[in-house]
Amino acid sequence: MKTYPGFTLIEMAITIAILSFVLGGLLIPLTTQISQQRINLTQQRLEEIKEALLGFAILYKRLPCPASDVQLGRENSTLCEKEGYLPWAVLGVGRYDGWGRPFRYRPEDEFVADIKANQNSGLEVIDHAKNPCDAANNCHYVAKKAGSNADSRVVAIIFSYGNNGVPDSGNDDLNKTYIQDLKYRENGFDDVLTWLSVNILTTRLVAVGKWP
Repeated sequence: MKTYPGFTLIEMAITIAILSFVLGGLLIPLTTQISQQRINLTQQRLEEIKEALLGFAILYKRLPCPASDVQLGRENSTLCEKEGYLPWAVLGVGRYDGWGRPFRYRPEDEFVADIKANQNSGLEVIDHAKNPCDAANNCHYVAKKAGSNADSRVVAIIFSYGNNGVPDSGNDDLNKTYIQDLKYRENGFDDVLTWLSVNILTTRLVAVGKWP
């Protein structure tokens, strides 16, 4: 009886195990690269949105209200004191982040009505690095509630829900306090946030002769 050279079941199992290990090692860096590309794209679009907000303020001397309909992307006057979708059609920018989800937008109430001197802002951004999460990703923040007497110098916040598609650590419409983190956390806090300060806003208005 002739025997033919070939793989035994044990050899095939070992070969499959080795291939799985090699492919797994290749796929992890690839996933990390894709994730970083999406973060970079989101950050780039956030900066473009911030510039568009400055342009809008120069033209109309106010900030736009949020949008209620992500498809239309137009201002909704009932949301001027709330968080909503980015009014992308009004600003002439893209509506989606690097994950294909719509940007969120929260302006300060007073700056939506009219930009003028001596206005205070109740919006507050807390740095995640100063209030870190523990190993189990349980976050504890020590921060005051922003109220009418608070002046954080933040006049508008634009952010992405990140990979998980939900607001992390209270980044919702319940109050005026938002969390940012310069370190992206896979399966954890992954919101990508930027903001427009009153100093940048007024400086740009002064530069083009629209202030005071």
